[in-house]
Amino acid sequence: MAGRAVTLLCALLPAAASAYSHTHPVLAWSSHYSKTLSSPSIAHGQKADSHAISSALYAGDDICDHDAVVVIDHAGIHASDLRALEPSCHVAKALSSAPSSLKLAYVESSDHHANPFHDLANNVAKRCGSRSVSHSPDLGDLDVDSGKGRHVVSISLPALEDGEEGASRKNSMAAHQSWLSEELSKVEAAFSNYLVIYSGSPVSLLHSRQSTSSSTFDAAAAPDDSTVSGGILKRYQLLTPGLILALLVALFVLLPVVFIGVQALASIQSPLTNDIPKGFNAEEKKNQ
Repeated sequence: MAGRAVTLLCALLPAAASAYSHTHPVLAWSSHYSKTLSSPSIAHGQKADSHAISSALYAGDDICDHDAVVVIDHAGIHASDLRALEPSCHVAKALSSAPSSLKLAYVESSDHHANPFHDLANNVAKRCGSRSVSHSPDLGDLDVDSGKGRHVVSISLPALEDGEEGASRKNSMAAHQSWLSEELSKVEAAFSNYLVIYSGSPVSLLHSRQSTSSSTFDAAAAPDDSTVSGGILKRYQLLTPGLILALLVALFVLLPVVFIGVQALASIQSPLTNDIPKGFNAEEKKNQ
């Protein structure tokens, strides 16, 4: 049984590793019910790549029914970054209260040099006859006006550094989300029927997608460590996916194997004994 467990674990390890390699989260929500977001093919999109999911979203019959389609590109973001957000943040509240929503934690990127959700936004604008607006933190105020017809708003957030971890990464995410909530509030105030698509980009795109807009958040994202209170759990993320996997392997595979091995060795009994057989006479044996 232990051998089967080891074999099964070895078979699952590559799959567990690939679940985090070249993947990023995809979130979407709408202010009105959306047949596209609620369709089974989209809801089970975890098994598809980002290009297939974006094509299915943008090809939906009701994509042009929205007065505004907001496409947010956040390079370097991981599912763990979204899980660490406060429940009171704008994205979390919007997802929980939306009539239709989509939450995919690990979507594999079919192209490591493009974000299909962001790149196909212009196609949606042409198809729906919408006004295309590009926005980022360094471009000033968001220019949206319901009197100018439908809008497709492409928002590019500053990339998260691949090596940035712990409190520094959380502070960066908090600064990005604070700015994003203000911009989304402007869209919600201008349009009653809107769709928001929030997707990440693969880690390999970080250097190619870096822009000067990252300096907007430098002061807010890098506070003095001495101001961070709450101990080590507030400063660092201790339970990473790799550490959790290692603990599971140790507890449920290695320890049972060692216990079974020791128990098997302890149960071994030697058939040879030093007891003298009954009726044995040493003198008679010697004379023979």
